[in-house]
Amino acid sequence: MFSGFPLQADVIYLKSGNVLVVEKAWEEGDQVKYQTASGLQTIPLASVKRLQGQKAAPADPLHNQSVKAVVIRGQGTPAAPSVAVKPSSSSKPAAPDSRASARSARYQDAAGYAEALREHEKTGKPVALYFYADWCKYCAQLERGSLSRAEVKQYLETILYVSVNPEHGKAEAALFEKFEGRGFPTFLILAKNHPVQEIATHVTPEAFLQECNEAARGGSR
Repeated sequence: MFSGFPLQADVIYLKSGNVLVVEKAWEEGDQVKYQTASGLQTIPLASVKRLQGQKAAPADPLHNQSVKAVVIRGQGTPAAPSVAVKPSSSSKPAAPDSRASARSARYQDAAGYAEALREHEKTGKPVALYFYADWCKYCAQLERGSLSRAEVKQYLETILYVSVNPEHGKAEAALFEKFEGRGFPTFLILAKNHPVQEIATHVTPEAFLQECNEAARGGSR
């Protein structure tokens, strides 16, 4: 299934549980367009759960590889690796202040998570756990979009919002591994006596907030 896997790819997670690995994918109106060796393809935006960049495995220099769409079939939340593509040195870095304001001001990294967890045990308040990387363009989109919206920020202030950068140290990397993190951004809700739930990040702020609310109440998506 993975013969001809693209050297660098974008990943399209479908609501059906399938995953498309393609050369490049983008939103255009009410459609998602993606490029493959067969040409330009389109699918309805309504059928897409989220888009994500991915680092593919190094190519075998002894074989020519064509870029094509790869479909990974599954159920529920896709388990395929989803890591955002690190920008080249020529890319302009995101303005740190505008992004940092969308992250947790109180609970940060592994120490912040430990503090939030103690508070969670005392009060029963849900924990929102956000894993990000400074170079991740999808994290920047989430922070400048949903996480900067007044209603989302107000909601996160009522629970225990933790932001963690796994690149800040071994403890942060271990925490990311503990929650089986496979890519950025990863946004989780931990509600007492309920399974950890991952929140879709490539959605509207309204849908993002609704999913957070439902997960915090112990509902399933």
